[in-house]
Amino acid sequence: MTRTKISAVIILLLIGISVCSSLWVNRRCGEMLEKLDIISELAERGETDEAAIRAGELSTEWEDFRTKASVLLKYDRLTDVDRIFSRIVHLAENNSEELQSELAELRDMLEIMKSGETPKLTSVF
Repeated sequence: MTRTKISAVIILLLIGISVCSSLWVNRRCGEMLEKLDIISELAERGETDEAAIRAGELSTEWEDFRTKASVLLKYDRLTDVDRIFSRIVHLAENNSEELQSELAELRDMLEIMKSGETPKLTSVF
């Protein structure tokens, strides 16, 4: 009977950690998506200096998120987003026309990451 109780506690603990980590990833990706929209609007209005500053801040936020999320998410998802983040600061500083397409691709990748970590019964069990 004791083994059954311990097993049940371990399973409930794992489910709780899974749900909490999924909610954390969703919240952080949602915050980054909001900031990404602001950068996109700034770039469209021609405020390249402010867009570059905010892109640098967002890149720093991504690095912080990545160090913690590398335990939770697949490596290939993170490296693809890393590749784009390394470009957007440079593109924003140089007022490149490619900035909007890179921001759109980054937005799609973050949305995929966010929706992929939404806690559902099928993703927990």
